[in-house]
Amino acid sequence: MKKQKSMGNKGFSLVELIIVIAIMAILVGVMAPQLMKYVEKSRVSADTQVADTVRTAIMTAMLDPSVTATTLPTTVTDADSATIAKTSDANAFGTLVEEILGDTTANAAKKLKSKAYTGQKILYSIDANNNVSVKITANSGSSEGNLVIPEPTTATP
Repeated sequence: MKKQKSMGNKGFSLVELIIVIAIMAILVGVMAPQLMKYVEKSRVSADTQVADTVRTAIMTAMLDPSVTATTLPTTVTDADSATIAKTSDANAFGTLVEEILGDTTANAAKKLKSKAYTGQKILYSIDANNNVSVKITANSGSSEGNLVIPEPTTATP
């Protein structure tokens, strides 16, 4: 004679499944706000990297032997207009910067992802000492301040 195996209940009951789902919902409710803060921080960090990339491209273009004091832009410019400066000689410099970036400067501004800087222009300037700075103005209502690369330093007495 064959022995029969008892077919006990296998699996989880409906009550057990509901309890697990409720616990998961509570965990998601607690963790989601914290996760969103970290996601936004990573987006601001990515925007900082975009600004630094533009600054590095400008500094690299300044090292080109064809760039002289007359071809170097001296005005603050925005990347959305796809021009580097308002002087006619600076168009070659702008083309050189875009070649180094591998993209147009207007597209660089479109890469901004954080709530603070999305849709803003990348502004940059070259001072009389050939120091390059890049600035992105924060959107109104943002808790982030303006993004400036390099960060401004204060003189200590």
